[in-house]
Amino acid sequence: MRPDVYENNDEGIKCVYKNEKWLVCIKNWKPDNDIEGLKHLEIHHSTDEQFVLISGKAVLITAERDNGKFVNIELTPMEIGKVYNVPKEMWFYSITRKDTKMAYVQDSNCSMDNSELCDMTKEEIEDIQKRAEGLLRG
Repeated sequence: MRPDVYENNDEGIKCVYKNEKWLVCIKNWKPDNDIEGLKHLEIHHSTDEQFVLISGKAVLITAERDNGKFVNIELTPMEIGKVYNVPKEMWFYSITRKDTKMAYVQDSNCSMDNSELCDMTKEEIEDIQKRAEGLLRG
């Protein structure tokens, strides 16, 4: 008997496996994850999310929100094969290059009903773009 095999070779995200407890998605580059497409951060209120860089370059953005602004914005250059956990209630997003492929795992009940997106200010975006540019080179 052989295992089931899943893949995503298209642009963007594809949920490749889901059961009653968790799901696995493969995320390839898409325009809003490009350094020039950056506009918002995301938060999950009920579940952590784990990311694994498979190929390419990616920067994981994490932040807190205080008084209507993003604060403590951290940029973490991802390394291939390492697991990056974003705890629930932490704002996050990823910046990727066109050759990037990553996988992520999260609770199967995670949806926009228990998550949200929040647009960043022009200044926040420009600061992140400036800092991330060098991390994505090479």
